[in-house]
Amino acid sequence: MLLVVAVSSACASSGVRSRSTDYFVSIGEGLTSATLTEGIRVAPRMFAATQLTEACKNVRVVDRLEVSPDRLDMTPDGRYALNSLSVVAVNSADQPLAGVPIVLEAEEISPPVIALRSDDPDLSAGTLHAVRAGRFRVRVRTMCGGPQVQRIIKGKVAP
Repeated sequence: MLLVVAVSSACASSGVRSRSTDYFVSIGEGLTSATLTEGIRVAPRMFAATQLTEACKNVRVVDRLEVSPDRLDMTPDGRYALNSLSVVAVNSADQPLAGVPIVLEAEEISPPVIALRSDDPDLSAGTLHAVRAGRFRVRVRTMCGGPQVQRIIKGKVAP
């Protein structure tokens, strides 16, 4: 722990900033859709440890994630329901795999562009809340064993 503090202090004093793009926080867990025309099932904590073990029991290899929309455009104080995202897991044979466990994470930015506090009522309800103009990113990634697959969704909050 001391080394981390020393490295952080050295970077701060040398003018090198740590990149905010390296830190994502969980905003929800869900299951992939069967098609890009249907939204995902999502909740702040969809899986208890035993439920995730069961959901990952029969791991299916995911080659890629297809996401719609691929960009989130919001206005200040606007809201976006995470269950309106479509995320389809696709295997190497280009077959959709419905019901694959995923986690949604948002880039932590200071000052925040979207509300990421765990006690935020919108986030607890599965809704992103834009708090100021700026850019943000949401990462969607698989949760089960095997190689993890991820997809980044860029977001912008503009008046």
